[in-house]
Amino acid sequence: MYLKNSLISLGLSDQEAEVYVAMMKQGGAPASVLARDTGIKRTTTYAILKNLTEKGFSFVYFKNGKRIYYAQKPHKIASLFEKKIQSFNEMIPFFESIDRSQTQKMGLRFIDSKGELEKFYEEVLIDYRNKEYCIIGSAPAWENIDQDYFKNFREKRAEAKIKTRLLLTADSKEASPTDNQLLRKVLFLPKKYTFKSTLDIFDDKVLIVSPELSSLAVVIAIPTMVDIFKSIFEMLWDHVALTKNDA
Repeated sequence: MYLKNSLISLGLSDQEAEVYVAMMKQGGAPASVLARDTGIKRTTTYAILKNLTEKGFSFVYFKNGKRIYYAQKPHKIASLFEKKIQSFNEMIPFFESIDRSQTQKMGLRFIDSKGELEKFYEEVLIDYRNKEYCIIGSAPAWENIDQDYFKNFREKRAEAKIKTRLLLTADSKEASPTDNQLLRKVLFLPKKYTFKSTLDIFDDKVLIVSPELSSLAVVIAIPTMVDIFKSIFEMLWDHVALTKNDA
């Protein structure tokens, strides 16, 4: 069962995995024998064997006028997948250039559930490893969406060496941790500025999170708008930092 599940995880169907295992046990056999061993119709078995051969999981020899099918050795299959992965890795820069061009057309994306939002943040942990992004927001409003998850997310973000600069509302002081190991630089806005939303400003998009929106969050992936948000953040950061120093 474990062997069969491993084959399925490589992209084989349930029946393809069964036929491959039967070939391994037989050490080479005609389709009629493999059909008998697996209980699959002979006509279906022929189609399965054709698919397995095309995928590189089997090969065929003629012996005494009969087609004898053999299972490809597992290490050769592994090598085949390694070559495919290597080929795909070589194409990643090209795919990413396409993705960047598509970003121009993406516009807005709506996130309706906590599960979708958490998936977005899990992608941030991968995409922004060893990088930095900026945040304007309310720590209590952000955390209250799912306190356990977001407290844990801060720790995982630090483990990924992701730095953040945060402009937070004054009422965020109690909810905002001060541990330097979290790689956060925090400035607090004057008390008169209150809001319940949070803006995460990335290189190519802005995430607006608010429990009060009809959707839980909105992703803006329009370069010109992202540039505006970045500039606004830098302007506010410099102003708040200057005000703090003057005080």
